[in-house]
Amino acid sequence: MHKLIGIMGAFLALSACSNTGADQNEDGKISEQEASAEMAKGGATAMKPGLWQIKVTLSDLAAPGIPKEKQASMKASAEKGVTTQSCMTKEQVEKPNADFFGGRKEGNCTYEKLARSGNDLSVAMTCKPMGNMVSKVTMDGSFAAESYNLKMTQKVEGTPMGAMEMKGAIEGKRLGDCPQ
Repeated sequence: MHKLIGIMGAFLALSACSNTGADQNEDGKISEQEASAEMAKGGATAMKPGLWQIKVTLSDLAAPGIPKEKQASMKASAEKGVTTQSCMTKEQVEKPNADFFGGRKEGNCTYEKLARSGNDLSVAMTCKPMGNMVSKVTMDGSFAAESYNLKMTQKVEGTPMGAMEMKGAIEGKRLGDCPQ
């Protein structure tokens, strides 16, 4: 769950993307460099800096390799959601870098889609964080200055528990200024 939050939390500050997306060389994948270049084009994100609360909930969990009893327990816990807080600085909001797209080197992520139209956002990415694990994530939603909502689907293969598919939502809301 913590890896899921890390990947999902990377999408908090998306909004400076052009309507055509970040795939400049049109190879069907968006590299960390292309994501960085897209963000460097300028324009402030719609989100305000400050303390943000992020809640990740799962509405569906399919994990055939996990015993049914354990799946039921995992699903019940995931439906309650996990809530975290993150402080977004003015600099992060005005000039977000590729880290906001899950572009951390240890995540080994590539982007098949990264597009924004107005406050609507659509992202598709594949991460290979370790070993044979492959995670395909899609997210669609909308952002405003003090809140956002994303629907996400994540398909993971290569885990010790076998293949898994999760569907859920990520909700964010600005709580106020960052603590000093």
